[in-house]
Amino acid sequence: MPQKKNSQPPKVMTWGKALPELCASGISDALRYMFLSFWFFGPALGGVICTLTVSGTIKTWTVGLLGAKTAAAVCGAGATAVGYFAAPVIAAFGTVMAMAVGFLGWLIVTFIIFAKNGRVFKENSFSILWLLAGIGASISLMTWRIYAPEIKKDKAAYEKWKKEQDNDPLREQKQRAAELMQARAAQLVQAEI
Repeated sequence: MPQKKNSQPPKVMTWGKALPELCASGISDALRYMFLSFWFFGPALGGVICTLTVSGTIKTWTVGLLGAKTAAAVCGAGATAVGYFAAPVIAAFGTVMAMAVGFLGWLIVTFIIFAKNGRVFKENSFSILWLLAGIGASISLMTWRIYAPEIKKDKAAYEKWKKEQDNDPLREQKQRAAELMQARAAQLVQAEI
């Protein structure tokens, strides 16, 4: 009876192995969407930073009479004024930063995918389309759509390989032969000592 050529298990991609790419794409998307909403987050973040840095100074200058509440009121009013009068500039800055962060995140995730698992693009022709769609759309969606078909296909291939290994009629003989060889090697080691 001929021996099986496929004795090694196939390479299997799992969601656990794809987790670094999914985390990097999630962080990139979160930063990108934060910058897209920078017209809101920018003045609010400025108000928080102002309150944290100015409250100690006001408390020192007024000998403890005025403090965090006064700083929060002043900084909140200042952030509101800046947000109102500088909204077009803040929105433009947020848009440019969103594009830069999104493109940088896309480059990093794409590099990781190519370096770690380039076979994705050889086996699934739609992966390149999802990769290109990730430039303008969600990078998390891109990564998920690239890995989902491969994980499904690899799982099926592994199950098929496992079934073939379980149905191998010579499996028990191979296992006994391996056990005998290990026992003989142990006897030889004992004989040499």
